[in-house]
Amino acid sequence: MTTNLSECINAVLKGTRNLPVAAIVRTTYERLQQLFVRRGREAHAQLQGGQIHSQQLLTAINKNRESLPMLRVTHCDRRASIFSVEEMEPVDYSWLQTSYRVRLSERTCDCGLFQSLHYPCRHAQTACAAASIEWGHFVDPVFLDLPLSMYTMAFVFKVYEREFSPIPDEKMWPTWYGVRLKPNSAMRKKASGRPVSTRIRNEMDATERAEKRCGLCRGEPHHTWVS
Repeated sequence: MTTNLSECINAVLKGTRNLPVAAIVRTTYERLQQLFVRRGREAHAQLQGGQIHSQQLLTAINKNRESLPMLRVTHCDRRASIFSVEEMEPVDYSWLQTSYRVRLSERTCDCGLFQSLHYPCRHAQTACAAASIEWGHFVDPVFLDLPLSMYTMAFVFKVYEREFSPIPDEKMWPTWYGVRLKPNSAMRKKASGRPVSTRIRNEMDATERAEKRCGLCRGEPHHTWVS
C-alpha cells in the first residue's frame, strides 16, 4: 500500500529509477524546475485574470452546490449566525445523521468538515445562501502565522515563485578537495599517565573505609621499630 505522496514521487521519478544516484539527483532537479515554471505561469495567469480562490477550492464549492436543493435551512437566531440544516434526501450515505447545526460565527458544523477543511461545507454553504452571505468570508487561513490563506491564488503563486537556477557545466564547478577532517582536541587521549575517567560516579561507588588492623595479630595497629 502506498500513499499519495509516494505516488507523486513515483510520477516525478518515473523512468529514472535505474540510473546512478548523480543522474537521479540531476533529473529530479530539472523536472522540479520545469514543474515550478509551468505551475507558476498558470497561477500568475489566474491571478492576473482576477481569480481570488484556487481551483481546488472552487471545485469543492461547486460540488457542494449540487446538493443545495436537497437541504432545508432553519434560522435559529436573529443575527443569522446559527442554523439548523436538514437533509431531505441522503447526500452522503456514510453519515448516519440527517440534521446538522451550523454556527457561522464560530465556523463550525456538526459534520466536522467546516472546522477541519477551513472552508464552508455543504451545510454551511446552504446557510450562507439562505442568509445572503458571501461564503468567501468564511475561508480561513489554515496556518495562523501565514498572512495568506492556502486556498487563495496569491498563496498558490507564492509557493511556485521559487526559481531553480540552471546547473552550470561541470568544467565551471569549483575544485573539490575532498572532506577535510578537523580533530577534536577535547577527545584526544593523554600520551602518558593514567587516562582520566569520564564515568559519572554515584552512590554505588562510595565504599566504607574499614579500620586498619595489624597484619600479624589482626589487632589494633601498632608500629614495629626495627633497629
